[in-house]
Amino acid sequence: MVERPGTGAAAFPICGPAIGQPPTLPQPFRSIALPAPLSAVHVTHRLEEDLPLRFLRALVPVLSACVPVGMCLFALQHAPLPARQPERTTHILNMVEHDGAAQTAQALSRQKGWADVQHAVASGQPDAARLVPALLPAADSRTTHTLYKTMQAALPKHPAIVLAATKQGGPLQADVQAVCSPIGMSHAWRQQTRQAVAHVHDVHLSDRAQRCLNRLDG
Repeated sequence: MVERPGTGAAAFPICGPAIGQPPTLPQPFRSIALPAPLSAVHVTHRLEEDLPLRFLRALVPVLSACVPVGMCLFALQHAPLPARQPERTTHILNMVEHDGAAQTAQALSRQKGWADVQHAVASGQPDAARLVPALLPAADSRTTHTLYKTMQAALPKHPAIVLAATKQGGPLQADVQAVCSPIGMSHAWRQQTRQAVAHVHDVHLSDRAQRCLNRLDG
C-alpha cells in the first residue's frame, strides 16, 4: 500500500535536523506566524510614553484639592486684621475715671493694653482725644515716646483728633512741638501733615494748629 505524501507519519518526521543545521518546525506549524519578540528597548519606550500620562492623571486630583486650599490660605494671609472695637477705648476711659490714671497705666502695662491706646490714636477714634491726655502723665518714658510716634504717624490722616489729644499732659507748646516735629520724618510726611493741619478749622484747635504749622516750618 502506497501512502500519499503529506499524510501520516511523513507529515510529522520523528528525526530531527541534521547535525549542524538549525532546528525547524514541523511542516504544519510553519504556516503559523509567530509575533515578533518585544525587545527591552520597545518595552522601555512604551513605559516612557505612558509615564507622562500617568503622572498627569495622578496630578489632576491633587491640583483639584490644592487650589481651594491655596486660595483659602492666600485669603487668610492677606485678610485685614480685625480692628479693635471702640468699646475697648471706652472701657479704658472708665478705668481711668474709676481707678485713676496711674493705676490704669500700670494695668495697661501688665496686660499689654497700650496697643489699644495706640490703635485708638492711629484709627482716629474720637475718644483718643480724651484717652491720650488722661494717660500720658502716668506713662513711663518709653510708652510716652511710643505714643508720640503714633500721634506723629496719625497726624496727616487725623489732624483734629491728634491736636485735640495734646491739650493736657504737660505744657501745651511742648506737646504740640513734640508731635509736630519734622525731625526724623520724611519730606512727604511733612508736606501731607502741613496740608492736613492747615485744613483744621475747629476754633478750639486754631491755636494748636498754628503752633503745629510753625513747628513744621521751623
